[in-house]
Amino acid sequence: MEPLRVAVADAPAPDPAPVVTVSEAQLAGARTAGAGSGGGTGAGAGDGSGGGCDMVERLQAALRKDVQVREAIGAAHRGANAGRNALLIWNGDWVRNPGQEGKGLAGVRQAISMEVAFAPEACRNEPMRGLVLISMADGSRVALGGGNWRWTDLLNARRRPG
Repeated sequence: MEPLRVAVADAPAPDPAPVVTVSEAQLAGARTAGAGSGGGTGAGAGDGSGGGCDMVERLQAALRKDVQVREAIGAAHRGANAGRNALLIWNGDWVRNPGQEGKGLAGVRQAISMEVAFAPEACRNEPMRGLVLISMADGSRVALGGGNWRWTDLLNARRRPG
């Protein structure tokens, strides 16, 4: 007796998730490294030494030091053909980019989470509003945030800021 053969039509491949970028116009009010707590020209290393807390500067410095993070952000930025736009990696939940196994560029997400988790409590709980922009030395950039949020929200993603 011959085995039963069933023709199975190939399922259409799912559409790849779009790359989420943030334009220059959307970044107009984004907090950047050096802006410190509450905007303006910031002081403080973000180390809880009493000089204020600049979590953006703290994160940017940590991400720039990590070779794997630099490579992941650079590759995602080039792969997205993002040009001058920044990749959005967190907006209340970690954003999945095409070609990535996990959300938020997994290695970048882990590095950010570790930096936030071990920051002084006052830094972790700092109220934030809108976007934060982190620039890498090669010109690639990532953005995170939106609405009202705190740094601890990055540790407990799946809640939309606002």
